[in-house]
Amino acid sequence: MRSFNSATWLGAILLGVCMLPAAAADSADEHAHHRHELAAAAATAAGPAVSMRHYAVPNRRLQDESGRDVDLADVLSADQPIILNFIYTTCTTICPVMTATQLQLQRRLADAGSKPRFVSISIDPDFDTARVLKRYAANHGADWTFLTGRRNNILEVLTGFEAWRGNKGNHAALTLMRPAHAHGWTRVDGLASAQQLADIWHSLDH
Repeated sequence: MRSFNSATWLGAILLGVCMLPAAAADSADEHAHHRHELAAAAATAAGPAVSMRHYAVPNRRLQDESGRDVDLADVLSADQPIILNFIYTTCTTICPVMTATQLQLQRRLADAGSKPRFVSISIDPDFDTARVLKRYAANHGADWTFLTGRRNNILEVLTGFEAWRGNKGNHAALTLMRPAHAHGWTRVDGLASAQQLADIWHSLDH
C-alpha cells in the first residue's frame, strides 16, 4: 500500500487551499478550521506546543477496528508506552497528515528502547464504525489500534483528554505520549513532524 509523508500531504493540501477563491476558503464548511491550522503550521517556524498533563484514563468500553470490545483502561495500560492521537476518517485535511506522520514515527521508533503502542481514537463515532476504521487503516498502511464506540463514551474520552472542541470541524492536531509507568502525559499540540515527535519521545524514553 502506497503511503504519503506528512510533507507531501501538507504541501498538496496547502496548494489546494491557496487555489480556492477567497469566499470559498472562508466558507463555513466543516474543514475551515483545519485549513486555518494547516496554513498557520506552514506560516510559522515555531515548533508544536509541548506540555505535561495528568489525565486519568476514562474507564470506558470501546471497539477496535476489528469490532472487538475493549476496555480503554486496558488499551492504555500504564505498564506500556503509548502514543495516542485523535482523528476521523472523513477529514481530508489534518487527519491524513497526522496518520501519515504516525506511520513515519512508528518506523523511526521501531528500534526505540521501549517500543510504544500506537492508538488512534475516532472523534466521529456516528460514521466511523469498526469496519470504516479498518478500511481507513488499510488505505493508509497503518497497523496500529484504531478505536470507536458509543457517542457518549467517545465524548467522555475526548473530554477526559481535553481533545473535544464542541464539534469535529473544530478538531485540532494533538498527540499524547506516555512512557511506561510514567506519572503523566506529554501533550503535543499542533502539526508536528515525525522527526519532532521522535525527538520528543526520545527525550522521554531514557
